[in-house]
Amino acid sequence: MKRSDMMKEKKFINDNIKKLLVTEYLQSENDSAGFGGMEMKRTPFGTNITLYVNRPGLVIGRHGSKIKAMTSTLETKYGLESPQIEVKEVDNPDLNPQIISKKIALSLEKGWNYRKAGNTTLRRIIDQHARGVLIRIGGKISGERARTQKFMYGEIKYSGEPARSGVITGYSVAMLKTGAIGIYVRLLRQDYRLPDEILINTQTKIPVPESVENKEVEENGTNE
Repeated sequence: MKRSDMMKEKKFINDNIKKLLVTEYLQSENDSAGFGGMEMKRTPFGTNITLYVNRPGLVIGRHGSKIKAMTSTLETKYGLESPQIEVKEVDNPDLNPQIISKKIALSLEKGWNYRKAGNTTLRRIIDQHARGVLIRIGGKISGERARTQKFMYGEIKYSGEPARSGVITGYSVAMLKTGAIGIYVRLLRQDYRLPDEILINTQTKIPVPESVENKEVEENGTNE
């Protein structure tokens, strides 16, 4: 492997590690606001970060104090160049896998049975006309031995391009007396078109050549 290729590979790995650390930091800081994910993009003017939350007011803080504190931390601790944070409200929290997993975790910590938490959440997602969802709750959920319980509806892809581009995920942890319970949610995006989905436009009329129309008229015996 060439030295230049090794340097590119090392930079790629370091950038992804930095993005993961930034995501974990922002999630921990904004968990109470209903953290629903983030996007980070580099521009010539700095680093643009978009936070998707359920309650934007808790992220902004009084007179933008919390935004300023997070911006300062991202610049000094994580080495981001001129970070700029933008806060957006999640359109539908019941179709955001990160918010869904966090709600289930909070329900379990409040004493809900895992079956009740899973089925209640699943019904709420179905009511929002979700295309497909998988909820997986794992840990010591019903005894001393750890096991996994799944709640499924609709269509979910596990491999290939549909799994990478069409499925969004979320993960949260509930801390109970029996131990940590992991909640993993996979959701098929509403706007994603699967490869096996074929749309046929029945409204478009195909133009027929004039010669063909005249021939049909002659065969019917109506053209003298």
